Amino acid sequence: MTLKDQTVLLTGAARGIGQATAVALAERGAHVIGVDLRADDMAETARQVEVLGRRFLALEADVADREAVRRVVEEAVAAGGFSVLVNNAGVLPSGPFAEIDFSVWARTIEVDLTGLMALTHAALPRLLAQPRAHIVNIASIAGKFGASGLAAYCAAKHGVVGFSEALRFELRRTRVGVSCVCPTMVTTRLIEGVRRSPLVPLARPEDVARAVVRAIERNLPEVFVPRYLRLLVEVLPAVTPPLFRWLVHRDAAADGWLEARRPLPE
Repeated sequence: MTLKDQTVLLTGAARGIGQATAVALAERGAHVIGVDLRADDMAETARQVEVLGRRFLALEADVADREAVRRVVEEAVAAGGFSVLVNNAGVLPSGPFAEIDFSVWARTIEVDLTGLMALTHAALPRLLAQPRAHIVNIASIAGKFGASGLAAYCAAKHGVVGFSEALRFELRRTRVGVSCVCPTMVTTRLIEGVRRSPLVPLARPEDVARAVVRAIERNLPEVFVPRYLRLLVEVLPAVTPPLFRWLVHRDAAADGWLEARRPLPE
């Protein structure tokens, strides 16, 4: 679908991937309704979108709060509606699963998976009423295999990948497309202090933003960032499973997450 003059509901819009995605959408002619914990945090995103001549509306919500999710959809509809939903909001705590309070892991699932599903559920009646509509879920390569120190995050992102595939199949006879974007580690504050290995490439938020735009415009089921990651996470495990498992277990990036013991963001 074309993005010109469409309105996009985008979560996690204050910074990083969300901010870059808002700008990339505006460059394609879309208006943006941004959602984040604090409206003030989206001021710079709003400025960058409006400089491009597109409208930006900031809405406050915690996607893990079901009532807040319902309210966001109602406010977005009252503001004129939307035809695209980009589920980008997420948290990325890390550390040994047994040593971190379970509330941290529960919060990860609530934000990264069930919050995404709740907003999609609330938005779907509106999207189904549009001539054309699209949903993009931001997952991760962590949704394709497990990594030490990221047990809950991997569980959530595996859920996002599975949910996206199932929903796309369920909506195949409708005018609503569903895409899943799986980036590598992205240079945002979520990876600060984490040791990286040469086996794990880095992507910029702008790279992910371009993938989101491409997924919407071409109705792609799944997009990897960078694109050659598909070889690593799909082809290699299928052709040589022992080698793939050895590489994953020997990769220093997993130990980096384990050692970083990243808390939930405040």
